[in-house]
Amino acid sequence: MPIIASAKKALRQNKTKNARNTHFKKMYTESRVAFEKAIKAGDLKAAKALYVNQTEGGSTSKSGLQSVIDKLVKKNIIHPNNGSRKKSKFVRMMKNLEQA
Repeated sequence: MPIIASAKKALRQNKTKNARNTHFKKMYTESRVAFEKAIKAGDLKAAKALYVNQTEGGSTSKSGLQSVIDKLVKKNIIHPNNGSRKKSKFVRMMKNLEQA
């Protein structure tokens, strides 16, 4: 355990940042796993809905896989290029399923 006051504060900051990062990374993992299950099942409609989270009426809400990745980039949890690469990969997966 830290003894110096600045080290104690650094430990508190580390715990806070770790909790925040873990929350958002779990959110990403849950979205990604659901999306990949839809892709493996060959359900293009479900995969598209999970990617942008479309509702029955056709409107979109902000909790799909794409928006989760954008949140990670905005909060500096992942690098912007990493986020772009992930989104590109998932769109490519949908296009490959569409062509098959």
